[in-house]
This record gives sequence, C-alpha cells and structure tokens, in this order.
Amino acid sequence: MSRTVLDRSVRIALAGWFTATVLSQHPHRVFDGLRQFDRLGLIPNWRFFAPIPAQHDYVVLYRLVHADRSTGGWQRPSQPCERGWTSALWSPQRRHVKSVLMVCGKLSGVVASAGVRGITENHLYRILREYVRAEIASCPASERENAVAFQFVVVKSGGYDPGVKPKFIFSSPSVPL
Repeated sequence: MSRTVLDRSVRIALAGWFTATVLSQHPHRVFDGLRQFDRLGLIPNWRFFAPIPAQHDYVVLYRLVHADRSTGGWQRPSQPCERGWTSALWSPQRRHVKSVLMVCGKLSGVVASAGVRGITENHLYRILREYVRAEIASCPASERENAVAFQFVVVKSGGYDPGVKPKFIFSSPSVPL
C-alpha cells in the first residue's frame, strides 16, 4: 500500500514540476509568480521566444587593398552555413554567426553614442578586425595575391525583407595585412 502512495506522490510531484516549468516559460511575465515559491531553483527560466525578436541583421563586408592601391569588390567573410532539419535541435555552427552579429550590434551602439572618433582603440573594433583578418588568411592564396591591406564595413540590413534598405553603420580605415 505504501508503495502505491509513494508512486502516486512522485508522479504528482513530477507532473506539478513539469506544469510549473512549462507555465513559467510563457513570454508574458504574468506566469513568473510561480518562481516566488521555488526556493531551491528547480523551475528553469528558458524562454521559448525572444522577448524582442530580431528585426534586422548586421552584415560584415570586406575588400582587399592591393599594392597599387586598387581595391577589390566587397565580399562577406564567410557565407552563412546551410541549415538542415537537424538545425532545429542542434546547430553549433550558428554560434559563430551569432557572435559576429552580437559584436556588430554592440559596435553599432558605440558608434551611435560616441561616434567614430577613437573607435579603432575599442575592443569591439579589434575583435571584428581580427575576425576579418583570420577569414582573409583562410582564403586561397590566389584570392589574396598582391593584397597589402583590407578594409571592412558593418551594414545593417533587413535580412530576408527586401523592402528594408541597408543602412551603413561603420567603415574601417585601411588595415595592413
């Protein structure tokens, strides 16, 4: 008899915990009241949806500067990776893209508040500069032949929305290779 009581008690406790976890994931904070009773931190805080969904993308473009001071065309450091059905569950290659987007977003905020004066000393600028430099170094030698420097820009785009015109955010000075 006590085995069935224990079994039912565990089932009820797990069902309650599951219900509290699911309810507290709702995007509206009205369901967060359940957490005030959670002294042990057993109800996780995983939101299924972003509180403010992204409405634009940042794009980093670069071009090579050759020894005769001519420049190549603008190109992306690396194209976004192909996404398969498994990306819904596991997509570690997206971390790379998301980190670049985050740095661009933060740099955009710095440029908006402080302007471009002294931006080359900012750690966000240096991160992007070295990211582009590493991407150029991974290109075949024939593509970077006679290149002595590079320049990169950060542009805000509408992503998949063709109705949104790209907005220029920042252009780097010429950076030696």
